[in-house]
Amino acid sequence: MTKGFIYCFSNPAMPGILKIGRTERTPEDRAKELFTTGVPLPFKIEFAKYVNHPKDKEDYLHLLLDKYTYCPNICREFFRVSPEEVLMFFNLMDGEMWCESHKNTSSESEPQVNPNIKDCRLAKWFKNEQRIRHTTSCNNTWIGTYDSKKNVIIHDGKFYTSLSNFALLHNRVYNPSRLSTDGWTHCECEVDGKWISCLDVRLVAKAI
Repeated sequence: MTKGFIYCFSNPAMPGILKIGRTERTPEDRAKELFTTGVPLPFKIEFAKYVNHPKDKEDYLHLLLDKYTYCPNICREFFRVSPEEVLMFFNLMDGEMWCESHKNTSSESEPQVNPNIKDCRLAKWFKNEQRIRHTTSCNNTWIGTYDSKKNVIIHDGKFYTSLSNFALLHNRVYNPSRLSTDGWTHCECEVDGKWISCLDVRLVAKAI
């Protein structure tokens, strides 16, 4: 099954005109690619959505936006329409909204070792069948289960050997260019029916 992004771009050189298209790369990569095609100013990513069957979604959007078509020829990707109107159509489609790359900078750009956690082995901090979850900045959540025999987190039949591996591969579903994630900072574990930060797991070590 093909997956990719449908996107809405604007450009200061074309006020009031939006480009609606698709890409199987990241929206950032597509915007950079378009800037090398002779456009005087770079495109701005208004928003994008990660979807199944992106070409079908693109065709559907273009059909809905036909009355706004800007190009009188075979070019069907430019429309005189507001971002708010396009967003309403995006919201009708299943998928996950793209999150800007600047949300992946600062403390998330490089994994940091918490000084209070000198031993990051899963077996030391989690019990068998304990649930562990990670939520992306797009508010999509994966919930995995710790398997003490294999010493891995299992989610959807796949094994993850560390919290950071679990969180990073989840983030890469929506941002393939993501290089790293600090799993201890961004994951939670379930203790007595409540979700707590994995950074605080040592405080409840006796309970788990």
